[in-house]
Amino acid sequence: MKTGQGWIALVPIQPLKKTTQTFFLTLLSLIFFTKPIVSQSPNDMGERIIHTTKFTYWIDPSSSTPIETVLKTRNFTKITDDFVNFGFLKGTLWLKLDPKDFPNPIKYPLLLIQAHNIDSVEFFHKYDGNTFVVSKSGHIQPVFQREIPHRNFVFRIGHEKETILIAIRSEISLQFALIFTNQRNLQREDYITQWIYGLFFGSLGIIILYNLAIAFFVRDRNYFYYIGYVLFFGLGQLSLLGFWGYFFVPDSYFWKRIGIPFFFSICLFFFVLFTSNFLKLKIRVPKMARFYQVLGFLSLLNASISLLGGISEASIGVTWLSVLICLSIFGVLIWGIYKRLRSFYYFAIAFVLLLITCLVYGLLKFGILPSNSFLEEMLFPIASLADITLFAFALADRIQLLRQEKDWALAQVTSLRKERKISRDILMQSLPKTIPDVKNLEIQIFIQPMKDVGGDFYEYFSPNPYELGIVLCDVSGHGIPASLISAMGKVAFTTQKDNISSPKQVLEGMNRVLYGNCTPQYVTASYVYLNTSTKVWRFGRAGHPSAYLQRSSGEIIKVHPKGKIIGVFPEIQMEEITFQVEPKDRILILSDGVLECFHPDGTMYGEAGLLEFLRANREIPNHLFKIKLIQDLESFSKREIKDWDDDLTFIFLELV
Repeated sequence: MKTGQGWIALVPIQPLKKTTQTFFLTLLSLIFFTKPIVSQSPNDMGERIIHTTKFTYWIDPSSSTPIETVLKTRNFTKITDDFVNFGFLKGTLWLKLDPKDFPNPIKYPLLLIQAHNIDSVEFFHKYDGNTFVVSKSGHIQPVFQREIPHRNFVFRIGHEKETILIAIRSEISLQFALIFTNQRNLQREDYITQWIYGLFFGSLGIIILYNLAIAFFVRDRNYFYYIGYVLFFGLGQLSLLGFWGYFFVPDSYFWKRIGIPFFFSICLFFFVLFTSNFLKLKIRVPKMARFYQVLGFLSLLNASISLLGGISEASIGVTWLSVLICLSIFGVLIWGIYKRLRSFYYFAIAFVLLLITCLVYGLLKFGILPSNSFLEEMLFPIASLADITLFAFALADRIQLLRQEKDWALAQVTSLRKERKISRDILMQSLPKTIPDVKNLEIQIFIQPMKDVGGDFYEYFSPNPYELGIVLCDVSGHGIPASLISAMGKVAFTTQKDNISSPKQVLEGMNRVLYGNCTPQYVTASYVYLNTSTKVWRFGRAGHPSAYLQRSSGEIIKVHPKGKIIGVFPEIQMEEITFQVEPKDRILILSDGVLECFHPDGTMYGEAGLLEFLRANREIPNHLFKIKLIQDLESFSKREIKDWDDDLTFIFLELV
């Protein structure tokens, strides 16, 4: 039953394990069943007869021996299996059936070579003096120009019992059975098999469309890799079973030949990508992830070789790659199951049958295992349908797990935002509530933390109506850690009230308090001391942006005393600079958020933009300075200040 949360909640693992074990044992029993899996009831016996063991064979390595010589050779060897496996064969395979072994040609007028991927088949079916009549088939012959168009290779044998010779050449691994049959039985078997395979390929198509819809919904590239794997696996199966050449490219010798190595190579490419990403090998087993990248590259290289005409090399290559990939995945799965990683369990349940099938098929294609019609035609479809069915549960569980992780992440984000909002509120509440009241001094202060919690803060101390000490600090980073360091910075400043008139002593004292308490973060700071009675202004900085003194005449002085950042070094030496100031002189200290304002094209506001603003607005009333500077920054960045990704703080002082 499907729920709103997926399938997996209602599917226990234990039944899946039992089903897997049963299927696995059944598969192993069929691997070594060397007789063809075909119905041979008494009724059927009159319509088809497997005659492979009545033939003899001889391999001509040079592929140049004339038929007259072939006919006379005594090197023919009797075939002992009903379904014969020659593997990757070099040269021409000659098959011969003597008249004494001939079945009733009236009852069995057709000879069917049960194979789908042979480059060339020449059937010498009548001997008249010194002349053989030749019928040609194989990929080299367009399907509908063959004597009998079929996905296998079918020939009419005539009514006379005469010696039959068959010459076979193929660059792809060679397995086949030789069956005598008739038109009625051939049509009946075609009808049944096309229904069965129609359901199989239809299932693959539904799986592709279903996962494609999910892929666009969840935006998980694992689904796209899986779709690529299923798509090219399906195309490879169409080639393997002869449907690709019969229905899609009946006249193309090129595409009929390359179908198996090309499609299965691309299939392997997507499968290794899918495996690596689904199991998160880049994080869990980086070396194996790199190894799979190499295997993916080799798969694409093998596909390219097939396109260039190296069919034999590409066929051998895709077989070796299949075996190597399967063995490596088995090793990875054993490791993941040992580590009790959930995704490895589901991957193993879903794909172990298909991996075993690939290994068996690889050994079969190299001629190591005996073959039969089940292994040739039904092994992959059954294993792949089991894979698709079982993997549906794995994907459903993955969706469920992703939803749970998403819900948990959203809950964490919501909780973190609440915490940051609280921290931001605490920081804003901890800032001075009023602007200091100092005679003959106008003060404008602006502070805008980033969206959550920023690291900028300021504090001041005014012991009498004429003196003011004000510090502007910027804590590295953002968020709650920056907020906590800001709180410690304010405490450190309050310990320096006795040194109000000396920026050097204030900043060095703050460093002694904060050193060792804010690692790995640090604090930059600007400190201004101003006495409106004596007209003395002193300035010191600790790794902070410069201050700017704008005289009443319009002259702008950049003030940049030396000083290291606070909290990193046990002792620091600060420089302080002293100026005599006059009425109408202006002082601006700021955080780096002002200078690091960016235009959409990447241009930075910088010191040049700030100096241009100061010159253009020298005469504006001091109470409008804050508004004008904010407007200029927003105009330059094309964004409102509240949407910035950094803190923005500046303090403007003007003697009156």
